[in-house]
Amino acid sequence: MSTPYTVQRGDTLTKIAREHGFRSWRALYSHPDNAGFRRLRPNPDLIFPGDVIQIPDAPITGATHPGLTPAPAAVDPQVGMQCCVLATHTECSYSGTKSNYVCPSGYVKQHWVCTEGTRRIGCGECAQSPSTICWVGPFACSIWWSL
Repeated sequence: MSTPYTVQRGDTLTKIAREHGFRSWRALYSHPDNAGFRRLRPNPDLIFPGDVIQIPDAPITGATHPGLTPAPAAVDPQVGMQCCVLATHTECSYSGTKSNYVCPSGYVKQHWVCTEGTRRIGCGECAQSPSTICWVGPFACSIWWSL
């Protein structure tokens, strides 16, 4: 069962998710009740006042990989904002800039953009198999960078 929520000016999926008890915007956005919203807004960074998103009564249980403890959210020490919830404390190696991170053999890049107010943060992980669902591991490393 879900409750409809109408997006207000200044809302982000991160803000909406946190206000409704979800640890990550990805858990809210990827919930089966929001399939129609995902079709309407395939880019989760582009939501608009008046959009309606379904807020499930409770976050999906068992959405994390068994035995996986998420790493702390990426924090920008200058402004104290939190964004990415990463799967591991091990930072991925990279060449030049962090957005050019490299996965070990047998792992693939998964990345997304998190928005907090006007700040955009790139988040990435190296997972053993590609997935569009959060927390499908195992993960070799995680990384974040300012955009």
